[in-house]
Amino acid sequence: MTTVSTAVETRALRKVTRRFLPLAALCTYVLYIDRLNVSVAALTMNKQLGISPAAFGLVAGIFFWSYALCEIPSNFALSRVGVRVWVSRIIVSWGVVTMATAAVQGLHSLLMLRLLLGVAEAGFSPAMLFFLAGWFPRRNRALATALLTVAVPFSGITTPILTHIMTGLDGTLGLPGWRWLFLLTGLPAVVLGVVFYTVARNGPDDAAFLAPDERRWLNQQLSPDSEGTSREAFWRGVFNAYVVMLVIVYMLFACSLWGYQFFIPQILEQLGLGTNTLGWVVGLPPLLALGPMLWWARHADRKKELTRHYVVAISVAAIGFLFAGLAIDRPVLAITGFCVAGIGLYSCLATLLSIPSTFLSGAALAGGLATMNGLGNFGSYFGPQITGILRGITGDFTLAVLFLGLAALASAALALLLDTRLRRRASPASTHHTAPDHL
Repeated sequence: MTTVSTAVETRALRKVTRRFLPLAALCTYVLYIDRLNVSVAALTMNKQLGISPAAFGLVAGIFFWSYALCEIPSNFALSRVGVRVWVSRIIVSWGVVTMATAAVQGLHSLLMLRLLLGVAEAGFSPAMLFFLAGWFPRRNRALATALLTVAVPFSGITTPILTHIMTGLDGTLGLPGWRWLFLLTGLPAVVLGVVFYTVARNGPDDAAFLAPDERRWLNQQLSPDSEGTSREAFWRGVFNAYVVMLVIVYMLFACSLWGYQFFIPQILEQLGLGTNTLGWVVGLPPLLALGPMLWWARHADRKKELTRHYVVAISVAAIGFLFAGLAIDRPVLAITGFCVAGIGLYSCLATLLSIPSTFLSGAALAGGLATMNGLGNFGSYFGPQITGILRGITGDFTLAVLFLGLAALASAALALLLDTRLRRRASPASTHHTAPDHL
């Protein structure tokens, strides 16, 4: 690479990073806040509305049914109308539904709003990954994805703020604090939807902020990744055999992640922590994960071994959960285990989301991401649901936390098998002996 082309690359990537990544990360941050606010609200809402642990597991998880069912149709629409319009619509929609959740009167209305939230959010995560794939060459994509997904642990760090909002505003204008929580966490999404439409662009050809040589360089770098925008390419991605394996890997990961995310406030409450104190402790694992997840993504980019890096990180999460489950009656040891699990979970997220872009591109990538994220998110339903059922049956969270560890361990084992098959596919010596890419 010449000095001139290196300078053009540096300028182009710097402009793209500064313009889009902070906004994309902020939208993702608000997304996760609006998913997780119900876990904080549950500390007082469940008692007021008469919601049991098993029923709350349904409340937490039912969102992912409508989310998963609408994911592929949403991303098909994305491939037709473009990221700018469709993502803006998604963000405004989920903000409105989140604010409406403040008006629920019981379990049934809460379940209805959670289902609507899933419909509203469907397509956002794969759309943002597709957005990054349209601006960052493959060699820069895992780090860009990590900078995007750093919003996920940041949403956990915000838990103390959410608990203080809920307790501080309790009774204001006659409303309980958990209703204020939904109102105040939904409003930023409505604003961000408008901002995203104003700032985002669908690709380099629409980017007036780039110089002609920067635009030309980006198009040259991205063109080898393109499989076109045809309907056929989209469905090739949906039915790719490796994507099917990734669906199960993602399902087990999501089962572990969301079982943990939705129930960790109640787990810590069982350990004897007060509402405001547990807010700070919930924020500890994601805070500790910030540095490792960025370093791990950079390392994965440099080594070009995304799947193996995922296996290592999710295995760390499994060890943390198993340790925490066995030490659940000893708060310091249990919290230590949750910190280890959090570091593993958050560190594997960027590598997992980047794996499809190693063998798909263009509309096929949009289809593959929609399938992985959509069908894989059924695990996000089963994780909280099984966690709540085990808590209800046993009276504590020991078996529930051990279940989260076993789900993470199973995800690691299947991802290792996937890595073996992808390496065999990439090997020149096995070109004629690999399994077909499509079902």
